[in-house]
Amino acid sequence: MQKLINQFKKAWRAFVEKPEDNLNPRNFSFDKREFSADEKAFLESISMEFLFSEFGEVRTNGGGAQFESYSSRLDPSLRSLKKYFPNAKYTVYSDFDLKIEGVNLIKVQSPIKNPEHERYGYRTADYFKFTALLNSDADFKCVLDSDMEVVSSDVIALIYLTLKFGFCVPYNDRQLLRQDMIWSKDTQTISDESLGLGHSYNQSPMTLWKNDEKGKKFYKTCTEIMKSAPSRASLVMWKAAWETGIYPYILPKQWCVCDGNEGIGEEVILHVGHERVKKYYNL
Repeated sequence: MQKLINQFKKAWRAFVEKPEDNLNPRNFSFDKREFSADEKAFLESISMEFLFSEFGEVRTNGGGAQFESYSSRLDPSLRSLKKYFPNAKYTVYSDFDLKIEGVNLIKVQSPIKNPEHERYGYRTADYFKFTALLNSDADFKCVLDSDMEVVSSDVIALIYLTLKFGFCVPYNDRQLLRQDMIWSKDTQTISDESLGLGHSYNQSPMTLWKNDEKGKKFYKTCTEIMKSAPSRASLVMWKAAWETGIYPYILPKQWCVCDGNEGIGEEVILHVGHERVKKYYNL
């Protein structure tokens, strides 16, 4: 009952604090400069792979936005990434013959138990996000959802951040793991001594630098936990951090602009799968 009351309060706050008048389409000018000579030389010196995890032939989107206008299952993420990184390798993990020009398909079967569970598809997709990062031989590897729009050449900073810190994951707007478990689907009781007062994680984009041992151990632990105790990925990632004592660099909101953060400034990647975000930025 308390969870339902909290959900109602949050919905009411969202209605009061974010009226539709504030979400009228508007024009934005993002930083789309050419990469410098040094940046181009850096990109040419490394290998890069962008990874996707798409399961089920019917595209579903929990954020509410519609994607009928996009020609590819991986757009707008694929299209917008290629503007900045045309020479990178692109790979998708999937359970069906998802054929997209220029994208390497790795067809797999889910190892996640309880296929009858309503969140089975989400659990599977997240499992293979972690797996994809581990399997890639590229220097820089990045996995992200297909409903992201890269809007700034500042996206190159993600590569430098990964080189510096080893592996990165995005900020979760709920911040506290406890709050994430209250408001989210597919959650479980938090049983460790943190009492759920640690920082929660999002899953798009996630990165790993080749041979970063801490990052590899973290993501490997995520795959093991998702198989043994499948649940929402943010909880799986927290369990991995708590078990190993290893945690990723958390990217700020600008790397995954979600519902409620419209107009934050310095945007790099928009989560246009959220209808409000798509509408606000007129995409």
